Amino acid sequence: MNLQQLVNKVMSDPNFFEQLKSNPAAALSSQGAKPTPEQIEALKKINYKSLVDVAVAFGGSTGVT
Repeated sequence: MNLQQLVNKVMSDPNFFEQLKSNPAAALSSQGAKPTPEQIEALKKINYKSLVDVAVAFGGSTGVT
């Protein structure tokens, strides 16, 4: 899974987004990805509220929280 695919999945699947926030390794694995430890650590550091705010500001879906 590349970054564009990850963003598309997050924006289109609120359940995936919630799982990504709580357990990034399991979320990515559920999509067939094999995340590296660096990717997992990076995902754990994301401010997800800010990510949602940016998506909304750019006219993205508000289906994620």
